[in-house]
Amino acid sequence: MSSLSSKRESFSPMKSKRMDEKMTLQALNNRLEMYVLRVNEVEEAKQIAEKELESIRDRLQMDLDMTKSRLTKELEESRKQCDAERDAKSRLAALEQEQHAELVLLRAQTKEDADVKQKLSLLETEIAATKESEKAAKEALAQASTTIQSLRRQNNDHEKEKRKLASSLHDVTTELTQLKQKTSEFSITRDSEMTALRKEMNQKASEALAVWRREAEERQNAIEAEVRSHYEAIVDGLRSQLAETNKEMAELRTDYDRTCNDYDESLKSRQALTEKLAGVELQYRNERKKFQEDRRVYEVNIETLRDARKAKDAEFNDLMDIKIALDAEISAYRSILDREETRFGVDTSKLGASGQKKRKATPQSTRSQKRRKTHASGAFRIRQLNLDDGRIILENTGAEALPLKGWQITSKSSNHVFSFPDDYVIQPGCKVSVLSGKNPSVPEGEQDKMDFYAVKKAIWNPKGDVALVKNASGDVVCSHAEGINEDEYDDEVEKEGNGDGCGIM
Repeated sequence: MSSLSSKRESFSPMKSKRMDEKMTLQALNNRLEMYVLRVNEVEEAKQIAEKELESIRDRLQMDLDMTKSRLTKELEESRKQCDAERDAKSRLAALEQEQHAELVLLRAQTKEDADVKQKLSLLETEIAATKESEKAAKEALAQASTTIQSLRRQNNDHEKEKRKLASSLHDVTTELTQLKQKTSEFSITRDSEMTALRKEMNQKASEALAVWRREAEERQNAIEAEVRSHYEAIVDGLRSQLAETNKEMAELRTDYDRTCNDYDESLKSRQALTEKLAGVELQYRNERKKFQEDRRVYEVNIETLRDARKAKDAEFNDLMDIKIALDAEISAYRSILDREETRFGVDTSKLGASGQKKRKATPQSTRSQKRRKTHASGAFRIRQLNLDDGRIILENTGAEALPLKGWQITSKSSNHVFSFPDDYVIQPGCKVSVLSGKNPSVPEGEQDKMDFYAVKKAIWNPKGDVALVKNASGDVVCSHAEGINEDEYDDEVEKEGNGDGCGIM
């Protein structure tokens, strides 16, 4: 600090004031850069918070959709189970009706069996009557034997044989009535034969009747056992189906209760998620409100800093005007002093170093060093500007393809414009080069590295130029200065009114 203060004391008040102004401007520039960095950090934090909120919303919506689909699926399954239960009930009712109908048929069949037994008893009485009538039949033994054989065949069949037997018995009775008239004539000669035949016929009839009774009883028992086993199997099957249906009903009821409980729990979780989402949204609104307030404060600070810088620039310009006037006055006084010295013949070589220092010419303001400067507000950047070769290289540093329909490259000094084709799209990480001049040619070994466009006229000023890239809306996306002074570039940028962040390569 002591050396700095001594240097300041050694300088003139004007120079020290200029140095103070430069230091102030440098501090303001540093503060402005810090503010821009903080604004960028706040923007990045805002984007990250918005992305997190969007992801939270997407996850909540996905959870709600999955819960809704699962509940709808379970509801459809429960509906299907209810429909299946109704179908089972309807089938059970139909089976009960069929069982009732079969029981009615069974009662009718048992009634028919009772009727058959009654008819058999009637037949037995009729056979007994025939036995009494056959005692008087002597001449029709052969016809009676045929009738008994026909009765034996007819007894093997059920109702058909009974009808035939009834008709044959009716015929026999009619024939016996006719034979009674004839037996009186043959009773004397055929008594012995009739007694033998009667015994034989009685024995055969008793044997045939016993066989028929046994077969009828066996058949009836078999039919009853078969019918009983059939309907017992049907009843057992219906009972098992009823038990299974009741079991399925109980399981369905438990599943339905569980589904209702799950649905209630899902509603509670959905309500909790909505409350959580509302809390997150409220927190996001508060943070956004705070960010907007901070942004307003930063904007107010930037405006005040801009106003202060403009005031400092105006003051600096006034001081420079005063300095120029003083330099002109000093040069005028020095010329007068030189003329007086020559007129009086004063030897200037004898003057000391202090006199020489005083006689030194006033140093003129040096221009800033020439250097390249570039600026970009997005992923599309200018990588190189070669004024001697008339070549500019641009690159897409983003992660998405960029269509260049309506985009233009403009020279600041010559106002020459190059427009990209409407169908040209630059891919991410790719480069494009624009060559200009009388005979533009692609450098060897670079044909496969990037795309090339050639213009048969000079676009750039070889002494120094600024390249501007504008989008379809006319906004400057990026710029690059080559071969011009920093002050000139800053003046150009200030004239353009570009307030975006800039970087120095």
